[in-house]
Amino acid sequence: LSPSLPPTKGTNLRSPTMAQKKGQPPPLPPSLPNGWPSPLPDDLLERPLRIIQINRPQTYSFITNFIRTSKYTLYTFVPKFLAITFHPRKKMANVYFFIIACMQMIPLITNTHGIPTVFLPLSFVVFVDGIFAALEDLARHAADDRANASLTDSIENGKSKQAEWSTVRVGDFLKIKNREVIPADIVILAVKEKTQIPEGRAYVETKSLDGETNLKMRRALKCTYLRIKEDADTLNIGEGKIEMEHPNKLIDSFKGTFSLVGQEKEVIDPNNVLLRGCTLRNVDWVIGIVVNTGQDTKIMMSNTESPVKLSSLEQRINVEIKRVVMYLGAVCFTGAMGSFVWKHNKMLDAWYLRWTEADAEDPTQNLHDYNATGEFLLSAIVQFFYYFLLMANFVPVSLYVSMSTVKYFQAKFIEDDLEIYHAETDTPTKVRTMALNEELGQISHVFSDKTGTLTCNIMDFRKCTVNGVSYGKGITEIGRAAFMLQGEDVPDDVLAGEMLSREHAEMHKQPHVNFYDQSIRFDLVGAKTEEQAEALQDFFTVLALCHSVIPEHDEETGEVHLSASSPDDEALVCGAKFFGFDFIDRKQGNATLKLSTGEEKTYQILEMIEFNSTRKRMSVVVKKDDVIELYSKGADTVIPRLK
Repeated sequence: LSPSLPPTKGTNLRSPTMAQKKGQPPPLPPSLPNGWPSPLPDDLLERPLRIIQINRPQTYSFITNFIRTSKYTLYTFVPKFLAITFHPRKKMANVYFFIIACMQMIPLITNTHGIPTVFLPLSFVVFVDGIFAALEDLARHAADDRANASLTDSIENGKSKQAEWSTVRVGDFLKIKNREVIPADIVILAVKEKTQIPEGRAYVETKSLDGETNLKMRRALKCTYLRIKEDADTLNIGEGKIEMEHPNKLIDSFKGTFSLVGQEKEVIDPNNVLLRGCTLRNVDWVIGIVVNTGQDTKIMMSNTESPVKLSSLEQRINVEIKRVVMYLGAVCFTGAMGSFVWKHNKMLDAWYLRWTEADAEDPTQNLHDYNATGEFLLSAIVQFFYYFLLMANFVPVSLYVSMSTVKYFQAKFIEDDLEIYHAETDTPTKVRTMALNEELGQISHVFSDKTGTLTCNIMDFRKCTVNGVSYGKGITEIGRAAFMLQGEDVPDDVLAGEMLSREHAEMHKQPHVNFYDQSIRFDLVGAKTEEQAEALQDFFTVLALCHSVIPEHDEETGEVHLSASSPDDEALVCGAKFFGFDFIDRKQGNATLKLSTGEEKTYQILEMIEFNSTRKRMSVVVKKDDVIELYSKGADTVIPRLK
């Protein structure tokens, strides 16, 4: 730093003189304003933008891509854990016994000869709690270590090499491959698409950010995506810089500009950015430049420090302990008042109970000058605390140890429970906070704006109605519930149809299809009428074309995996495939269907109008054999009106 720039808090700086003595250049100034994350207006005016150099040395220093989500470190574990353990609102019993131990050391009221005997069991309780807290936090450390040690492809001097996530720096070029997780916030420079004509489009899965499983489209910058075809081309774009806003947690917002020497500035918007934690889909690779790392990434800025979570049981225990202490105080107060009254009435006559040296020499002297009320009141106060120590075990010292031990074994049983194990993805239940075990199964009301929040969000093609004719046998859980509400039994023929549909689905192994009705296949070839056959063909053609599903081709196995923006689209496309209208490819504005006869039909997609809550339908304009047609699908409240 130059002498005119004050050092920023938390930055390890060295004076220019010392740096020059060791032959090192002076450290760069930090990229963030002084006082970040709450800078003063003057500091923000001094450094209003985050400036990142392209293909040249950086002029500011940036934090590393190392992250930490754990609650404790080796140095902060003891003070932070003790602060939580003896917090009066969180661990009331520990505070209670700590006070008892301190009272046992007061000579006037001690019943243990000044020895704090409660410290031994209390220390054991705290030690056991500390072990459980350390085991829980070690899992977070392990997750952090795995994330920091993950590998990505970094491009240096035009050559790609593997690097750990923690070594990624702002200004680095990264090459992210299909289905890889993004290691930092990057601006997209180029995309290797599956189409022959480059359009600079990539798709990402953002469920780690916003919980949505649908794919979102991102675009490369217009000034670079045609110029970068391979790793070495990152050097050919020349030098430049990125000017952008300082890091924030708004995942749908990004403001910045990208400029190369000799070219005009291009605006960077959220569609040009891939955020850390997202998964790249449906492209071979993406090359981008890192703009935010580590704690500056949007996903990390959205995270808050792991809070100390209290279950309803622990909150109730704290309340009950307060009530027990109040009851104990009332008992001790009653005993102290009884002692005061008895001594006030009997003590002067029972001179033999006044154990002072003067009383021993002459028990009858100065009886009238004896300050009975004051001494008896002081004795009652002492008796109150003495009784309090005697009955301190009203609250069991092992309360929290017993609870923690039970919860620890509960967590193990939960993780080993096969009833909540997802076999398809080999995913067992993971207990991340065992303090909340007893909260499971106590949900009474759920308010949600969509069914996907409450279910697996998996749709199956089961029934359809075409030209007034209903196809598909069986019954869903909703149908069963409807019969139960009406007090009726499900008809035997319906149950038989459900059994046949399940057997049919297992036999054909078609994902997202649970359909059985032989009549539809006969009607497709004109067994009923030609009109019905044509209506069925149009119906499945609409399902196979009117959607935003993207097919991903596995070059090794030759299989086609569907990436859908919604489970509804995926189920309908799978249903069309089941009946011989297989959607196999989408590229260069064309969609290709493979029919059950083996024939491939290509439709030119002239326009696609996405589904929204206002239109309540999706439409696609296609051209086939010089005939232009409009296909629409949507809510049943909208489609009849279009007729």
